[in-house]
Amino acid sequence: MADTYFAPYVDESGLHIPTYNGILNHLLDNAKKIYGQDIYLGTDSADYQMISVYSLSLYEAMQTLQYNYNQMSPNTSIGAGLSSLVRLNGLLRRPATYSTCDVVLTGTSAATITDGVVTDVSGYQWDLPTPITLQAAGSPVGTTYSLTVTATCQTIGAINAAIGDINTISTPTAGWTAVENLVAATAGTAAETDSELRERQAVSTALPSQTMLEGTIAGIISISGVTRYKAYENPTNSTTYGDPGVPFEGAPVHSITCVVEGGEIADIAQIIYENRGLGCYVNGDVETNITDDYDNITTIRFYRPTYVPIYINITIDELAGYTDDMEDEIKEAITDYINSLQIGETLVWSSVIYAAVSVMTRQAKPTFSIKSLTMGKTASPTTTDDIEMAYNEVVQGDEDYIVVISS
Repeated sequence: MADTYFAPYVDESGLHIPTYNGILNHLLDNAKKIYGQDIYLGTDSADYQMISVYSLSLYEAMQTLQYNYNQMSPNTSIGAGLSSLVRLNGLLRRPATYSTCDVVLTGTSAATITDGVVTDVSGYQWDLPTPITLQAAGSPVGTTYSLTVTATCQTIGAINAAIGDINTISTPTAGWTAVENLVAATAGTAAETDSELRERQAVSTALPSQTMLEGTIAGIISISGVTRYKAYENPTNSTTYGDPGVPFEGAPVHSITCVVEGGEIADIAQIIYENRGLGCYVNGDVETNITDDYDNITTIRFYRPTYVPIYINITIDELAGYTDDMEDEIKEAITDYINSLQIGETLVWSSVIYAAVSVMTRQAKPTFSIKSLTMGKTASPTTTDDIEMAYNEVVQGDEDYIVVISS
């Protein structure tokens, strides 16, 4: 059946096109009808070679037809076609991004910073939003005041900055006295892949959703630079975890709590403001005031994730085929797995073992045997227990935190 020619058609299961062999056999049969059944069409004949060239050209045209048909759906479209299609959902493919970091600016109230730039200990420069006014509501001019804003690295890509690294003012401004980062930077990323864009498109359809929480989540995902996120709702009068509807211990009553990694503070606050329900408390320790068209001021809060470093001790027996490079491969595989987990997600001990074993290309012929693996939030002690995260925590892997002992 696969070698039988048929005209292309579309039914409930999609587009159907003939195979190359189906086209070739169809043209060979028609050649015999035209020139007689005794015509020689062996694979070494010039006529056969010419018909095979025509068949290949027709099949390539059929494949182009299939490609164009696939471009009609975000589930099957690729490349530029997918980028164009998701515009119908108000989305743009995310380009390679710059690292961002929340920094605390300190100065006298009413000081205005225009085109501010700060520098980290490695010499990378970070741009501040502009203009910025260090103004606390109701505080007199000259009062010392701190404001948290998002700085963007001038160099594209994964530029890292640990806590305290961004500490130098590069554009001195009257009244601005200090800058520091109390959280680590969110590293920039490569351009968004097709699979990542498809996933975001699927979630984005929740923007006009039936619940405000779904709309809030979809809006946060659409913000440029957001990498990981979590949103919780407590619609009850209780703050006790375990009571139906309370997502975590201490969740404020009738509230939503958003934990967002990456993205501009102002953009995140605006999305939460636009999607929250009337009278709903917005929980978090990052605060931003939103002023509406009628000069009403609403304080919007959310959390940045707290990173919990994970320490791993693994003991292995070296088997036939083991090389020194495998130690680095084990560390890299474990680190990649840990850093793939989402905010609030539990680190499962057995999954870490699976990540370590995944470096072996042939499971039937292992190159090492795991004798023990322990992990913890500190270098000591470590155990075989799963590691649970709080609602605003996320595990953080680092190859320097992994010790591989070979025997």
